[in-house]
Amino acid sequence: MIGFREKIAITGGSGYVGKILAEYLSKKYDIKLIDVNSPSSFLGEGVEFYNLDVRDLSLLKKNLDDCTFVIHAAIIQIPKIIEQKRLGYEVNIVGTQNVCAAVNELPNLKGMILAGSWHTIGEREFNGVIDEEFGFRPDKVEERARLYSLSKIAQETIVRFYSEMSDKQFGIIRMGTVLGNDMPKETAANIFIERGLNNQSITPYRHSMHRPMLFVDESDICLAYERLLEILLNKKPVEIGDILSNIINVYYPVPTTVFELAEIVQKTIIELSLGGLSPQIEIVDKGSPLLFSTNEKNNIKVSVDKAKKILKMENFTSPRDSIRKIVKKRLISK
Repeated sequence: MIGFREKIAITGGSGYVGKILAEYLSKKYDIKLIDVNSPSSFLGEGVEFYNLDVRDLSLLKKNLDDCTFVIHAAIIQIPKIIEQKRLGYEVNIVGTQNVCAAVNELPNLKGMILAGSWHTIGEREFNGVIDEEFGFRPDKVEERARLYSLSKIAQETIVRFYSEMSDKQFGIIRMGTVLGNDMPKETAANIFIERGLNNQSITPYRHSMHRPMLFVDESDICLAYERLLEILLNKKPVEIGDILSNIINVYYPVPTTVFELAEIVQKTIIELSLGGLSPQIEIVDKGSPLLFSTNEKNNIKVSVDKAKKILKMENFTSPRDSIRKIVKKRLISK
């Protein structure tokens, strides 16, 4: 059919990752956003919004009957998951089960991609190569992140189980913490940038300042989903034939500590403002014990070989370049 475009559903589509994917993928596909919250801005032609809760399997199936594929990005995050544990369980766990069931049962759906996270591997005491087989470590995170980590692990487990018993195509993209201009306000990168642009001190916490983090630029995320989506929609043979072949790490392969992030933000703001802004770094000591050693990041070797081989992603945007793009854009808008 001339002019036919496949329709991709994005659950949690009003969230940050859902919105950037909708805007990017709408150039090639029709997009159906599914969320309990309306999008905060107009996303352009080819994108429609449905107010729908993934906890309602019956309505979910009715609203997916005209779609070809699903990207599942619905998640209750920190701090809400701490405040409303039951809601976190119902959306993150039951909601994922519902999406998998709908994909498995509806003949029009070819499969789904789960928006996974590097938080499945924990946050500390790393040793060795971080690749797709590194393993789940929900108890190696700060207490505030434990339920979120468990949620991402549970989501992966459900998706992987369905991939074993279904003839549909299932994939998982494990993302680093995504950097972009509209990233969530409560992320450390956003807080550091906003404080710095207001010429306020940049305030990493002493107990977590040496925490190694894995970041990814939003442009790399969009490219990764586009390429894995094409592979799974067309059922192209994956070059790596193991059970983890459709689980792919997508992040810049060099860890950045929280303190290094603060330094990057500080130097970028000073440079791009031509010295008009000169925020200081002020380490905040809350009396908590140190969670990370100063050389912890040196114990890590990160592998993105599968992203390179399967998704043909040879280069990733560095956190430094991501921060530069964000600061430059926000300075222009001020």
